[in-house]
Amino acid sequence: MADPDLVLLHPPSVYDFRRRFAMYGPISDVIPSTPVFEMYPLGFVSLVAYLEERGYHARIINLAVKMLRDPEFDVERLIEGLNPLAFGIDLHWLVHAAGALDVAALIKRLHPETPVILGGLSATYYHTEILEECPQVDYVLRGDSTEEPLLRLLEHVERGREPEDVENLTWRGGDGRRRVNPLTYVPMSLDELTLDYGAMVRLVLRHRDLEGSLPYEGFMDYPFTALLTCKGCMYNCLTCGGSRYAFRCFFNRPRPAFKSPERLVEEMAVVAEYFHSPIFLLGDLRQGGRRYAEAVLEGIRREGIDNTITLELFTPASREYLRRMAECCGSFTLEISPESHDDEIRRRQGRPYTTGEMERCIGEALRLGCERFDVFFMIGLPGQGYDSALGSVEYSRRLLERLGDGRIHPFIAPLSPFLDPGSLAFERPARYGYRRLYTTLSEHREALYQPCWKLFLNYETGWMGRDEIAEATYEAMLRMNQLKRDFGLVEAERAERVEEGLKLARWVMHRIDEINAEVTDPGERARRYEELRGEVERARRWTWEGKRELRVTERAGIRLRGVLKHLLGLARRL
Repeated sequence: MADPDLVLLHPPSVYDFRRRFAMYGPISDVIPSTPVFEMYPLGFVSLVAYLEERGYHARIINLAVKMLRDPEFDVERLIEGLNPLAFGIDLHWLVHAAGALDVAALIKRLHPETPVILGGLSATYYHTEILEECPQVDYVLRGDSTEEPLLRLLEHVERGREPEDVENLTWRGGDGRRRVNPLTYVPMSLDELTLDYGAMVRLVLRHRDLEGSLPYEGFMDYPFTALLTCKGCMYNCLTCGGSRYAFRCFFNRPRPAFKSPERLVEEMAVVAEYFHSPIFLLGDLRQGGRRYAEAVLEGIRREGIDNTITLELFTPASREYLRRMAECCGSFTLEISPESHDDEIRRRQGRPYTTGEMERCIGEALRLGCERFDVFFMIGLPGQGYDSALGSVEYSRRLLERLGDGRIHPFIAPLSPFLDPGSLAFERPARYGYRRLYTTLSEHREALYQPCWKLFLNYETGWMGRDEIAEATYEAMLRMNQLKRDFGLVEAERAERVEEGLKLARWVMHRIDEINAEVTDPGERARRYEELRGEVERARRWTWEGKRELRVTERAGIRLRGVLKHLLGLARRL
């Protein structure tokens, strides 16, 4: 089999997580992936499809999944056996600051002449620091869309030419000096940037590598497919690196770009052909206007897509919009993130609606047949003290008492591990009630090597320090777990295990604090940390039970597992 032209590698958050001691806590409790953040960005799928259509062969290897599934998996041996024109690594979310750069260094040691390309929102934000301080990286492709620039860069690499005319590129010339090409590739239509899940199935067959193509570790048990509706945003939530402010200032996108309803529905139909799994439409469809949202819903009805459709609401929806969902989607769920039960705190955060408006929306959606309504609260907001954070749990109890019938699922989690670079809160912390603790990429990279999630946090607020944020997090999660047990949202046995895990995790956090206060010698600290490894593992297993509540249905994984095993069997016979 010929070597691919480009190998896209997704690193774990911290490369040596299998050996390094760390108590990751609840930093990934409301997303499908584990605390090593093994879910690769959707842009990988789009990049592969774009290159394949234009004659270049690309391969995705999810290193994080391979390392999670096999404690003895030899990353160096895998990379040493690859021989592409170039390697690509995502530094999209800042939580990969350590893993991305460490994997890049490993590649350079094994393949010193092969170019290493970084891309993603965080790579864009820190592009000059990366080229100045990270010799293991040759190129940074900037912006929220890099399909065409990546194609042009590969052409230049193949021909041995310097990429002076490649858009969006920061690079190091032959003289060693940093060059910054203009960020001008900012497509205002996303129709050419396809998320073809069928192409991912074909990659499994071509490379005989099921694990390397999995979007996240638990995908076989619970497949959850996602599609982008747009790039950019109409809203300015304070802590979001994907806000209108961030896109305008750092990614040169003055307004959102949308995928046409026709192309979006085509992509949904492909997903439905391969997977009977929930389809999550990322972004509130109403950002494209009423006609846009209704055209997408009508397309779902017309194509007869019977997957459960999960839709985001950035603000409460009207009865008419909810009615159209019910008419067009055979099965649909909704989610909204009020962040706080307090209207004033929510307003500060950039969510311009009241609790009453949200409750009316939830009640109407349930009456119209919404199968599930997820409500997400956050700890670490401006104006939010310890009591206010716990107040969101008490509000959730009142919400369930008034409207609950088993379909409302409230969640609470810390704003972690980082304020997003490029967000208003990161750029102007004092103005919005934050104190920023880490600024540079290297500071965030070092933070990820700390022994406890509380020490990852790159912020404090004017109302809570890191210690208080962590204490409020554990107390709120314990109370939310009890609430869900009381209302039958989780089984009693599972709730008991989650409670034991949360209490043990909080104890470990306090013990780490004690070690840090008592011991100054790094070697002795490391030895004391290692004594806690068993407790950390038990806490992780028990609290992991709580993530199962994120699942819309338990049926999808069983059907998909059979499909993928069949495909893998075919691949082995080729």
